[in-house]
Amino acid sequence: MIRFEMVIFRIEILYPTHRMKYFLFLLLWSFSSLQAQPQRAFKPISNVNQPPTGRLALVIGNSTYAGQALPNAANDAQDMAAQLRQLGFEVILKLNLNQTELETVVSDFTQRLKKYEVGLFYFAGHGFEASDNLNYLMSVEVRSGLNETLAKRKSLSLNDVMSSMKEANSQTNILLVDACRNNPFRGWDRNAGSGLGAVNTPRGTIAFFAASPGQTASENAGQRNGLFTQELLTQLRQPNLELISIFKNTARAVTGKNTRQTPYQAGFITDDFYFKRTDAPTPPARQQATSKPVVDLEPVAMVNVAEGSFLMGSNKNEYEKPIHRVTLSSFRMAKFETTVAEFERFVEATEYKTDAEKGEGSYTINAGLIIPPSGIQYGLAKIQSGVNWRCDAYGKIRPRSEYNHPVIHVSWNDAVAYCEWLTLKTGRTYRLPTEAEWEYAARGGQQSRGTIYAGSNDFKEVGWLADKTQRTGTRAVGQTKPNELGLYDMSWNVSEWCSDFFEKGYYAISPGSNPTGPPVTDYRWRIVRGGCFGGNTNDPQSARVASRGSGIPNYGSYAHGFRVVSVP
Repeated sequence: MIRFEMVIFRIEILYPTHRMKYFLFLLLWSFSSLQAQPQRAFKPISNVNQPPTGRLALVIGNSTYAGQALPNAANDAQDMAAQLRQLGFEVILKLNLNQTELETVVSDFTQRLKKYEVGLFYFAGHGFEASDNLNYLMSVEVRSGLNETLAKRKSLSLNDVMSSMKEANSQTNILLVDACRNNPFRGWDRNAGSGLGAVNTPRGTIAFFAASPGQTASENAGQRNGLFTQELLTQLRQPNLELISIFKNTARAVTGKNTRQTPYQAGFITDDFYFKRTDAPTPPARQQATSKPVVDLEPVAMVNVAEGSFLMGSNKNEYEKPIHRVTLSSFRMAKFETTVAEFERFVEATEYKTDAEKGEGSYTINAGLIIPPSGIQYGLAKIQSGVNWRCDAYGKIRPRSEYNHPVIHVSWNDAVAYCEWLTLKTGRTYRLPTEAEWEYAARGGQQSRGTIYAGSNDFKEVGWLADKTQRTGTRAVGQTKPNELGLYDMSWNVSEWCSDFFEKGYYAISPGSNPTGPPVTDYRWRIVRGGCFGGNTNDPQSARVASRGSGIPNYGSYAHGFRVVSVP
């Protein structure tokens, strides 16, 4: 085809205009003859190896719900569409769609998306998490009184949207979802009416939600836009803001105006993305070369945990009841708790500041107090300024010889940030374990021998008891007997953050398959599991595999660390 173009170019130069028509007729006749021979068929030049370019957005606003209209949702969609057009997007704007219309416009959008480099999906309206732990965006046909099955049929699966966008093979997919507004349809099950649930996004997809899992988003009554979209539009109008900065700024602004609403980000994209760039320098070659994830790197020693079922909980105390059967998909869990050295690499790579460093410090042991009747030298926790992840349980800077100890004084937020960095660095998905995953792994998975502690019925095989002569504190990871799966320190060293919110009676209503914890309640503490050096005295009850604990998510402690899991 390249030769064909060159021939035409030369003809136009060599032949006078009045002879061109005849020559072109002969040339086209010859070309038609060639096309008639299958082995010599040509394809149009425009279809040969052309990479997708441009930005395409689907913007949906559903307002006219029976009995619970959302007037701001239509405004949000219209204003978002206008803003995205200014930012160079080709925009498909749709309002007040029924279920058939929702499916049709999404199908058309994802078909067109195959020709574009960037896809963006925006939805404003009602949404809910169903008992199958999937999220649904409601069509305007959903009304109060429908059971969950019918409501799902009248709604759009968010997973289906993400999967279809992934299949379009666009380089970057962005979802902006303002769909957690006060849900009037509460009669189906425990999840209905509590907003959307947690989301796992495909690779190359990043999603930003108006509220965290289980929360509802403010309709912002009296204003033109919902609170989330209002603040997001403000950030989109700012030039030279990278996508993550837009998300963070929006989240801060929303939370500053409504402390019960915290926008939530899921997923990642490997390259920086700018909606509006006025100074777009070409990154240096070395930076370009290192911007893609190193997918063959396994930075943490991991153990395979096969899928299976187990009996979760115990009758030991009220927080652990009732015993119930849980089935889990397979995952991989870190063999050891995250060490100080591993956390240091994260901090050095990102210049991350922990909650302790940004706030008032972390909880340390107030050494020297005696707790009767045991007479064991032990301490009470107190918050101490200047303490951070570099410190030991007493707030003193660790020597580097202790960088093989589990990192402490890290909050739940810090642990999540570490997982997000590890995900971006490797191209694999890393996160904190769910409470169910943690207990299943601690019990030994399908190889479980039913022991009280992780790997033994004798605590002294898997941890150390504090005594009158021993200065309590962390030890190097991996110094005790592992459990059946080869996991170390599940019953000792530090208690470990899990992804779930804590709720006393959650076990009674927990789903039987891959539970992710209760929706957020007024008691917004996060789960911690496993014994720690500070809790294991003569009677290490907290070291039992069934024992449950909780912690304030934005505070660090001498007792709390974490380990990661990875999923396919």
